Amino acid sequence: MSGDNPFNVRLGRIFSPNGTGRFVSFAGQVRRAAQRSTRSSGGRVKKGAVAEQYFSRRVIVKVHLVKMGAYGKDAQRHHLDYIQRDSAAREGETGILYSRDDIMLDGDEFHERGIDDRHQFRVIVSPEDGKELGDLRTYTRNVMAQMERDLGTKLDWVAANHYDTANPHSHVVIRGITDKGSTLIIPRDYISHGMREAAEHVATLELGPTTQIDVAKKLALSVRHDRFTSIDRDLLAKAQNQIVDLSKLPLDGSDWSQRFEKWRVKYLSSLGLTEKIGFGKWRLDDNFERTLRRMGDRGDILKAYHRGMARAKLDRSLDSEPIYDPAAKLARPITGRVIEKGVLDDVNDRSYIILDTMQGEALFVETGREANLAQIDPGMVVTAGPQTYAPKASDRTIVDIASIRGGIYSPSFHEMSDPSAREEFIKAHVRRLEAMRRAGHAERNSDGSWEVPKDYLKRAAQYETSRSFGNPVKLDIQSRAPLAQLTQTIGKTWLDTELMKGGPESDASGFGKEVEALKVQRRRFLLSQKLINRSSGVTQNTLDTLEKHDLDAAGKALSERFNKPYKVASESGRISGIYREAIQRPSGTYAVIEKSKEFTLVPWRDTMDRNLGRSISGVLKGQTISWTLTKARGQSIT
Repeated sequence: MSGDNPFNVRLGRIFSPNGTGRFVSFAGQVRRAAQRSTRSSGGRVKKGAVAEQYFSRRVIVKVHLVKMGAYGKDAQRHHLDYIQRDSAAREGETGILYSRDDIMLDGDEFHERGIDDRHQFRVIVSPEDGKELGDLRTYTRNVMAQMERDLGTKLDWVAANHYDTANPHSHVVIRGITDKGSTLIIPRDYISHGMREAAEHVATLELGPTTQIDVAKKLALSVRHDRFTSIDRDLLAKAQNQIVDLSKLPLDGSDWSQRFEKWRVKYLSSLGLTEKIGFGKWRLDDNFERTLRRMGDRGDILKAYHRGMARAKLDRSLDSEPIYDPAAKLARPITGRVIEKGVLDDVNDRSYIILDTMQGEALFVETGREANLAQIDPGMVVTAGPQTYAPKASDRTIVDIASIRGGIYSPSFHEMSDPSAREEFIKAHVRRLEAMRRAGHAERNSDGSWEVPKDYLKRAAQYETSRSFGNPVKLDIQSRAPLAQLTQTIGKTWLDTELMKGGPESDASGFGKEVEALKVQRRRFLLSQKLINRSSGVTQNTLDTLEKHDLDAAGKALSERFNKPYKVASESGRISGIYREAIQRPSGTYAVIEKSKEFTLVPWRDTMDRNLGRSISGVLKGQTISWTLTKARGQSIT
């Protein structure tokens, strides 16, 4: 080369050789090479030849976008405290935050730096072979460096390593801002696939690719495992209506892995989770995944249970099963005091509480997503019960109307079928159909009517089941304050509802015995205040009176702050105004609805917080309120 024509070599990304211009990660190249090798050999190894396949290391990457509104800022602050907790660090170490160059970072300083971001990202990086990595901190930094190269910007991030699960993993918080100060937008495909491929690329460079023999060894070991395995995940992916067909020989060269699937279904049949229904065909149990996950989790659950009991210094009988199963046929709601709440598996976002129940036993209750416990703290009284996945009452009304109209529902048909139906009531049914349409379970006609399929109720049940993912139990807070503080409270309390139930005093020990003693004290107080008499006891009228006194006291205090009079909400009719805030009272949680000259208090619903500071309207009917929120589409809350 002459010096007259200099040039600089600039290394860029590796793109697909087929001319599509699509980015191909190292992990993707490995998979494609393995597939080409398989196809060229017809899926079989020729005699005397060596045809070894190589696979990239597997890594689980989960991403959650957090909008930094009024609630997102607090949520991120709590999340930073959570990920640097000492209990997740290695034994003898403290939980620390680190970043690109620094260790022992100040989480509060990072939070303040990003408090004005539009959004931030929470990322969990969990390598399957995390125990083999020499330094998880270096690995995470290399992953973040690869992400920066892929996204073309420096990232402002902090991370903490967790070692309290079977696989060590890292929690990363990324600010939603680029190195040029603009909002960081990560493409959906990169969130769905690119991050994982980047993490797998780095792990494969560090540990080397795994061979087909290594993969086969892992699969062989998992054939007889009493937990949910990768083989089970593949079986579910192949199944149609819970039936998997293993009779056909795969043409993609994966016949070697199908052998493990055949051995697996045979083993699971001994556990009653699979049933052979024909040559190579097996039916999977309806609770196939759930049962296997519970079997695999039992050891971790019992460890968490006993740690919680030891910290609370409680000694309860273990004569029965200490794990509450909401899906059991005879499952009933249980009420108790929360001993402890925690995270069972933060990679898969699974939380739990331990309840000291009224029956004198302590039970472990898995509660799904960690967000489900945001309003629950130790010391509260909570009822946990089975979730109901049945179709809603509105679904049955829709089917009844459509059945006499040739499978068509419309607001006009509804009004003719039920002249007493209010406009808001009919709109709620239309909103339900709109939600079902987005899920593919109904069709909207150009004239505003709806095509309702014959199996609509079955589809509605499936829709409710899918929506309840991550919510295995229904949680109801009965008392936020310690029960001992409620004996002389002016307000409707859980002790009052228990007194109204009547019945003989329980001879239970533990928490149940404590509740019985507090009920006696509460009854004496209500008698002294002449709110009940000895003959009638606590009635619904008593509860209404207590609630009225409680809300009157709250209204008086709020009047001074709002400089407006408090007006008691009517028992029926329309209510509208600006939703200002939610307040906690002994009688429950109430929303402050402000009008131009007054304000009122109504029962609060969690979805109302989406319209904090906005105008809302609703219709009171009996003990429920149907709200219409000011969004792009109305939303009904009852």
